[in-house]
Amino acid sequence: MPAGSALEAILLSFALADRINTLKKEKEQSQATALVALQQNEKLITEQNFVLEQKVEERTVELKQTNEELNVTLTNLKGTQAQLVNAEKMASLGQLTAGIAHEINNPINFVSANVKPLKLDIEDLLELIKKYEALNSSEYSDKEFKQIEAFRKEIDIDYLKKEMETLLLGIEDGAKRTAEIVSGLKNFSRLDESEIKEVNINEGIESTLVLLRSKIPQNTEVIVKLGKIPPIECLAGKLNQVFMNLFGNALYAIGVKNSKKPNKLIISTYTAHDKVYVSVEDTGIGMTKEIKEKMFEPFFTTKDVGEGTGLGMSIVFKIIESHGAKIEVESEYGIGTKILLILNKKISTN
Repeated sequence: MPAGSALEAILLSFALADRINTLKKEKEQSQATALVALQQNEKLITEQNFVLEQKVEERTVELKQTNEELNVTLTNLKGTQAQLVNAEKMASLGQLTAGIAHEINNPINFVSANVKPLKLDIEDLLELIKKYEALNSSEYSDKEFKQIEAFRKEIDIDYLKKEMETLLLGIEDGAKRTAEIVSGLKNFSRLDESEIKEVNINEGIESTLVLLRSKIPQNTEVIVKLGKIPPIECLAGKLNQVFMNLFGNALYAIGVKNSKKPNKLIISTYTAHDKVYVSVEDTGIGMTKEIKEKMFEPFFTTKDVGEGTGLGMSIVFKIIESHGAKIEVESEYGIGTKILLILNKKISTN
């Protein structure tokens, strides 16, 4: 039995050693396989990194080119925008020029139409005075005196006096209206001023209405209620452009309505809660919900081809926005439109 136990221990040792060797070989094989896999993964990662770097570099080049193209496009868009704004200004100036020509033509006609009859009246008076002077310088007979009296009755001296007064009043009125138009044009010509100044916007409203007088449709009453408001900080020329567009559109809407009933354009200004308000209300054709939603979009217009650029209200919105102000619109189709500008006393771009 001792010999058997010893033999069993020896055989168990051999089996254990064999098992250990087997496990060792399996571990070495597993480590070798893991090492190969790791090397393959490193190679794959290296290849992927290289491919990714190439793609990133290509994408960077593409993005750089796209960015350059976008910069060029942006520059072109800014140039186009400036051209469109200038086109809208030119369209406004074209309407303004036509209005000025019409308005100045009326008072000039007063003057030119009254000058000729006034000249003839003065000639008659001078002739009468000349005859009286001739009487003072020599002896005269009753016959000569009767001739002078006959001439005096012929020219109707009393009527002549009244006619001369009327003609002089007409000339004075024509000159006054011409001065108003020139003053209004001078006020409105602040379009190119780029400095922020304190201005009483009532003056801009009055000058704009003077220049738009010829655009007022028949059977239309313009009611102006300008309140006592303080000067506000603004770009005066830009606000004048806003007034020109708003008043012009209101008069156009009244003209399109073509109603036989009396129409009104009510313009009022007032101040409340540290704000200055400009209200423009008309009884024109009004707007549908769809038109109202699109009214500030560039190139949108309800006017016929050639009558508008579709940029007027878009520019109005940008000008109001640049002043940190607000614009509110209420409109009902067939009834009319009310636009309210809410301006700050101090300019704000927030």
